[in-house]
Amino acid sequence: MPSKLSITFGSGNFVDQIRSRDSQIRAASGSGEALLFIETEGKSPFQSGNTYTLLETRGNFDEQGSLFYWSIPADQNSGDLFVHHVMSDPKVLGAEYDSFQAVRIARVERGTDLVLLIQFNNDTDASRYAKSVERLTVDQYAEEAGKSFSPSPVMKRYQLLPPL
Repeated sequence: MPSKLSITFGSGNFVDQIRSRDSQIRAASGSGEALLFIETEGKSPFQSGNTYTLLETRGNFDEQGSLFYWSIPADQNSGDLFVHHVMSDPKVLGAEYDSFQAVRIARVERGTDLVLLIQFNNDTDASRYAKSVERLTVDQYAEEAGKSFSPSPVMKRYQLLPPL
């Protein structure tokens, strides 16, 4: 299993240009932008964005479905507490949904901010999760982890794009 997660954002032709460099680069669209990510052992293929050290992994990302993304500004202690909270209760990650596919929690290299990705294969399950107490619980944990930081945590939902 790779130990790093690299993430960047883009739109338009930029997304296809980046994806054409490496078939392992995944893309998901939403909110007028695309999230591009790759799990790797090596250097990030992106000129911008961040590289994260993977802390927790479950499952493997599929080529379809919905992706939930959280960016959480946190110091070391509150970040560790966030990871503990969400990993000690798989229900809050949506693991009890039939189409739960994968989760990644990672910490930015040379920093303490966290990123959380959760994928569901079925849009119905993703929509249920989006409105669930479990998702709100993750939001609450993210708020607590980032309470002393500005800006506060960000959560977005994306739709995975098919491979090129």
